[in-house]
Amino acid sequence: MKKHVLNNARLWIGDGRAFDGHVVIENRRIAAVEPGPYRGDWPVTDLEGAPLSPGMIDLMVVGALGHSILRDDPLDLARDYLRLGVTSCQLTIGTLPWDAMRHVADHTQKAMGYNERDAARVLGLYLEGPFQHPDFTGASMREHALPPTAENVQRVLDELGPAVTMVNVSPKTEGDAEAVRRFCEAGKVVSMAHSDGSAERVFRCVEAGTSVLGHAWDNNFGLLGGETKLQQPTLEHVALTDDRVRFIHVICDGIHVDPVIVRLILRCRGVEAICLVTDSVNRAGCPDGPYHHDDGRLFIKKGGIGYTDAGWVCGSALLLPDHLRNFVKFTGTPPEQAICTVTSNPARSLGLLDTIGMITPDQTADLVAWDNHLRVRRVWRAGQEVNSISDYAEVNL
Repeated sequence: MKKHVLNNARLWIGDGRAFDGHVVIENRRIAAVEPGPYRGDWPVTDLEGAPLSPGMIDLMVVGALGHSILRDDPLDLARDYLRLGVTSCQLTIGTLPWDAMRHVADHTQKAMGYNERDAARVLGLYLEGPFQHPDFTGASMREHALPPTAENVQRVLDELGPAVTMVNVSPKTEGDAEAVRRFCEAGKVVSMAHSDGSAERVFRCVEAGTSVLGHAWDNNFGLLGGETKLQQPTLEHVALTDDRVRFIHVICDGIHVDPVIVRLILRCRGVEAICLVTDSVNRAGCPDGPYHHDDGRLFIKKGGIGYTDAGWVCGSALLLPDHLRNFVKFTGTPPEQAICTVTSNPARSLGLLDTIGMITPDQTADLVAWDNHLRVRRVWRAGQEVNSISDYAEVNL
């Protein structure tokens, strides 16, 4: 492919830097990033001063836009996701029957090998389950939670392993720290969520290699105990104070995590530790109303949230651009700094920052142009512009 240039852009590099400049693209990759306007002879797309960022990365995709990763081909979801400016995604499953987990892993592995530019890149599979504490499974199915015993860990590695990029191991489950160690040795990123484990148990898992706090303050109601019977530190408090927990996943829909808590996380750990994730249900991006989960249970989408028929929150129904807009609204972080929560931070968390997540030479040319209201206006996947864009904005600045 001949070189072409995205010119007259406000470049949000992905590390907090921002300047006016242009990007040269060649053979799917970024060839050069330079300040000022381009004045050469290569073909030019004039962005007329619009902000240009790396493509967004969603690390927690359960479904969206009517698609379910359990029921449907994940590439169908990835194609719709690309139109949102989400150029890479990690699929996610909770506690499911073993055959269902294997089914999703097989389809995920196949999607990971897809290299065409009409779909978001499928990075792999996040096993949010089955290693959840059974008392804290939330909307997942308690009966399919498993302890992370040596046998169960080995079965995951043997039967699901090639597709799996990240695994949750809930502190306070049988064999938790040893399971963390084993998954880390196998090259998997390990998170912690769905637990009220004591700080002592959490520290054991962190020492063994847990590096991610999964969806902060979700499915954890706090811990009262000790001789005083007062509030005790839990995995969230450890994550806010221990830099070995390198990344904190935040569902920024305003319900899963209160805006005050979002600001607390930012103040404690800084923007470079935060990864915004959607935890999106299959009706995300669809009109409000009732819908059925894959297991047949009736849920309701209302105002960007999925609820059970009993009124319990069961997942977010906002898409990633809305979570970013909320983060900017809740915290006052300038967009050129906030953009790292959906680009370079998730890329770093999976060890992929050498290929995606920044506007820098040699990276894949996955790029998004925004308007002044932080809405997605143009998208490029590996240097090729996407024909139609659909920013299903339910949040506006």
